[in-house]
This record gives sequence, structure tokens and C-alpha cells, in this order.
Amino acid sequence: MIPLQTKSLTNLTFLSLLVCLSVMAQDGEDKPWKLLKDKNDIQVYSRQVAGLKYEEFKAVVELEATLVSSLALLDDAQACIDWIHRCELSRVLQTRGLLERHIYQVSSLPFPAASRDMILKAKVSLADEEEIRIDLESKPGFIEETSHIRILESHGSYLLEKLDENQTRLTWIQYVDPAGALPAFIVNSMLTNLPYKSLENFRKVVKQKKYRNSRIIQHEDGSMSLSR
Repeated sequence: MIPLQTKSLTNLTFLSLLVCLSVMAQDGEDKPWKLLKDKNDIQVYSRQVAGLKYEEFKAVVELEATLVSSLALLDDAQACIDWIHRCELSRVLQTRGLLERHIYQVSSLPFPAASRDMILKAKVSLADEEEIRIDLESKPGFIEETSHIRILESHGSYLLEKLDENQTRLTWIQYVDPAGALPAFIVNSMLTNLPYKSLENFRKVVKQKKYRNSRIIQHEDGSMSLSR
């Protein structure tokens, strides 16, 4: 027979173990999205992802544009400076038609932080006529380092969903480790201001004629391209 005191201690130890295991399980899971901003029909969220240093953001906007027009603007690397907040330069390093490319981007940050650059591999998935997804993954070693601070870790996606013939929902999810030492207010502003201001710009730019008239071209070799 187990003495009453020993039995109580055993139960207490067991309960403590359950609590510890529960906390560990929660720490290993992605946290729920929390709303940071809801203004002008743009919603910005953030969440902590297991194993990552910073939070990632999600930004959602509905566009008065077709699915292909929206894709055309995302495909236009040089248009980065027109819609992505603080984008200073963007160019294509390597492309395999519409479906895959490596893009180089330079972004400014609020004073006194130095500018950052990164290389993103973008892969386009054309699931059907109702949805297009672009997955983004950083490839920091694709080219040699420059005078800018190189972002080593970034990943995310653009999801385009057709709502009707001239209306599309864009959902942008991205995680960025800005590298180097940055004040908390700069990192936090990137989670809210950057996606919000970017989607404000995107909603305007996508209405330009060169994107409105875009179409996807299917080539004989199976590759695809965009005509603008």
C-alpha cells in the first residue's frame, strides 16, 4: 500500500508533468492569427510561428481586377517600386517562363537602419481558373553579397482567388527575418505598415491598362508566359 503522503506527491508530480507537456505542445504550434489593422477594406494580421524568431503577417484585400490582371502585376518584377512599400529596386535574375523565377529586391528601412536585399524564388501554381498561388522562398546564396545587408530567411505566398469576372481576393502571407540588429519598433512596423501600404498601392496599380489587358499564353513546348 502506498502511504497517503507519498501518493499525494506522486499525483502532484504527475499533474506538473502534464502541465509542462501541455505548455511544450503549445509552444510547438503556430499561434492563431491576430488582427492588427482593418481599414479601407484591407485586413492585416500577424502570428507567431513555431521555431521562428519573429512573427509573420497576413494581409487581405479585394481587388476590382481579374485574376490574370492581378497575376500580371505580381509577375512584373520592376513594378515592385510602384506598389511594395519601401521597395527601391527589383529585377529578375533568372526565369523559367511564367512558372518559376529568381528575383532580386532591395528595400529601404526607416533611419537609422541600413537597407536590405534579398533573393526570392517564386513558383507559380495554376490550380484552375478560380485560383492562382505564388510561393516565395529566400535563396540568399544565389548571388554574391552586396553592400546591403542580406536577408537570409524569408518565405511566404500570394494567393489569388477569383470572386467574379472582375473581382479578385489577394491574400499575402510572408515571414521575414530582417537580419542584423533592429529596434523593435521597426520590426513591428514591418508587420503592419508594410503590407497595409503595399496593398493600398496594389489596388490602384492593378487597374492600369497594361495589366487590365494581360493574358496567359500557352506555348507549344508546354511553357507559359504573360502578355501585357
